[in-house]
Amino acid sequence: MLPTSETRTDERYFRRLVGSDVDQALTFFGGDYDFRAPRVRRTRAQPHWDFAGVGDDRMSLRSSRFLVDLQTDSRVDDEFLVVWMRGGTSTITYGGESVHLEPGVPMVLPFADTYELHHRDIALNLVHLDRDFVRSVAGDDDFAFEALRRPTAEGMRAWQSVVHGYSSTWLDVDTDMTPTIRRDIAEAFATAAIAAFPERNRWRSTVAGTGPEHERLRRALEFVHEHAREPIGTPEIAAAAGLSPRGLQQSLRRHLDQTPGDLLRGVRLDGARADLIRSDRDETSVADVARAWGFGHLGRFSATYRARFGVLPSESLRSR
Repeated sequence: MLPTSETRTDERYFRRLVGSDVDQALTFFGGDYDFRAPRVRRTRAQPHWDFAGVGDDRMSLRSSRFLVDLQTDSRVDDEFLVVWMRGGTSTITYGGESVHLEPGVPMVLPFADTYELHHRDIALNLVHLDRDFVRSVAGDDDFAFEALRRPTAEGMRAWQSVVHGYSSTWLDVDTDMTPTIRRDIAEAFATAAIAAFPERNRWRSTVAGTGPEHERLRRALEFVHEHAREPIGTPEIAAAAGLSPRGLQQSLRRHLDQTPGDLLRGVRLDGARADLIRSDRDETSVADVARAWGFGHLGRFSATYRARFGVLPSESLRSR
C-alpha cells in the first residue's frame, strides 16, 4: 500500500491511497464505514483498491475502487453519504428492501442505522456531508434524508449542476481557498442534496403493528406525503390505500386519532414550513408558499400555522 498522502492547504485535507492487500483495504474503509463482519471473495488473481478524497469538517468529496466481491453490514452516524457508481455492481439492503445502484445515479445511503451492502468490483464517487452542518442549512435539528430514494428529474439537475460547477474547485488542493468560499461550496452541496433527495418521513414510525390494515394505512400516509401539493382529498387517499372513504376515516381515527382532513392539513403545514425556512425572502412570499401547498385563504393559513408552530409564517421566512 502506498502511504497516505495528506497535504493541508487552507483547512482541507487531501488523502490518496493505493494497494492490493485486502486486509489493509478492509481496515481503511472499515474505519470510515464501520464494516461489521465483512465477507470477501476474490474476483481476480491480483486484488486492487484505491481511494482519493478532499475534505474539511463540513464536507468531503471522495472516489474509491475495491476490486473484490464484498458483503458486509455498515453504518454511519455522523454524516450523510451521497453515492453514485462509476463501475461494478452494488446492492444495498435496508428495511427489507434491496436497491441496486445504477451508474451515474446518486442516492443517499441509510443514516444512523445498519444496512447491508454487496459490492462487486466497485468504483464509486461519494459526497460526505456533516450531519450537523446539513441540519443547520435545512433549519431543522432532526433533519435526515429518506434512504435509498432516487432524485426527481428536477432534483437530479440541481445535484448535477452543483457537482459539475464546484467539484474541480474543491478538489484543487494546490490553490488556497478562503473560509468563505469553502463554506459557500459546502452549503451549495448541502442545499442541492436537500433539493434533490426526499426528507426522511417521520410518519413511518407512527403506524405500529403489522397486518393488512396497518399496510393500507401506511399506503395512505405515503400517498399523502407524496401528493400533498396536489388537489387531493379523502376519496383519492382512500383509493390509494385500497380502502373505502369510511374505512379510511375509521382506520385513521383508530390508529392515529386523526381525520383525513387533519392528516392532509398537517402534512401540508409541515411542507410549507420547510419551504419557508429554506426560502429566500427576496425571491418568494408567504402567499406563494401557501398557495403551493393548497392553502387558498392566507389569513386562515397564517392562523393555522401559528397554532401548530407557535410563530407566524412570515417569521419562519425571516429566520433564514
